[in-house]
Amino acid sequence: MTNNPKKFEDKGKVWAQFPEQCKSCYLCIAVCPQKCLSQDEKILGHYGQPSVKCDITKCIQCKKCEKICPDMAIRVKD
Repeated sequence: MTNNPKKFEDKGKVWAQFPEQCKSCYLCIAVCPQKCLSQDEKILGHYGQPSVKCDITKCIQCKKCEKICPDMAIRVKD
């Protein structure tokens, strides 16, 4: 795991993703109950595909994205 996550923060909530670890499988997007995750066309993942970004204002910190990520590329902190 690298030390360069991209972070989305709002009112004490922090959602962080490590693009170097992300293989753009988008399982996190599929399981998000709030639909706050989407492809990030600006930052590419490990295989050169769009990584994931978070609309942190919609995030409920359920951590489903963190749990399903096969590469541990997501951290949700409350």
